[in-house]
Amino acid sequence: MLGDDIATVATVIEAIVLVPVLLEFLIEHRKKKHAADLTLEVIDVKEMNVQLAGMDELLFDIRDLIDRARHPKDYEELKLGNEILIAGPPLSGKKALAKRIAKEASFDRIIIVHNPRNIDALARAKQMVVKAAKKKKTMLLLPRLDLIDESGDEDLLVELDAVIETTSDLSHALVVGTTNKLIAGGEIDHLFGVTLALPGTTVVLEPEEPLQLDVHRMLAGVAEFYLDNAIKEGYRLTDISRDGFVARILLSVTNAAQIEDIVVLCQTAAIYRQRMAGKGAERVISPDMLELALRRVVSGT
Repeated sequence: MLGDDIATVATVIEAIVLVPVLLEFLIEHRKKKHAADLTLEVIDVKEMNVQLAGMDELLFDIRDLIDRARHPKDYEELKLGNEILIAGPPLSGKKALAKRIAKEASFDRIIIVHNPRNIDALARAKQMVVKAAKKKKTMLLLPRLDLIDESGDEDLLVELDAVIETTSDLSHALVVGTTNKLIAGGEIDHLFGVTLALPGTTVVLEPEEPLQLDVHRMLAGVAEFYLDNAIKEGYRLTDISRDGFVARILLSVTNAAQIEDIVVLCQTAAIYRQRMAGKGAERVISPDMLELALRRVVSGT
């Protein structure tokens, strides 16, 4: 009996000792949840009235991207992820442009993570987008990503990469980030397949070493591979030769991922123009499509 009583007392004492630890955990958990709640905002796109002055030309230039977001099934053969980085000076209308894209593309809602440095908020936003499945077309908006780029926080960058990678692969989702300045070749730049630079954007160009001959040959092979695949799928070059297309790409790119994105953006533009031209039109890739794709993918081009 005495032994049982001692064991009971010990258990009670242990539980009492653990109470402060449990309370500390619960308080910390509540603080994190409160912080995540403060930084998350969900907007019903149908209720929005977006004022966007002075950007008609830019909206015209991205009509193929808007069409792709609005009619994903018509572009489902393409491999480019659904992510766009909008760069521009403070108060230049980056978030307003993102909201206008959501409106034009008939999205249902926008989930804004006002502080994308909050990992808990990022995780919750990702769950909300994934959980929506195909029931609601959702834009995930991540403002001021330049703060993450400048922080050099590797763990945060890994988390952000996971969120963008997971959500941008969903046909019903579009990830849009904004940055006050664009670090070409920086971590944030690499996370997005498409970059839209507004007038006055500060572009920080990182010094680059000239490509070694073997790397240049490898990239030429990559460009030929993706272009040849596009041609086999029914796309046709006009006013530019196969060799000229490859050579133009090699003047600007530094890695294979950029090449794939460039070719896919050319295909996106070709599908859009075919859709606008109507039945019987070909999928044609022209030099202006290539130049536009280069500007969207290679910062500072």
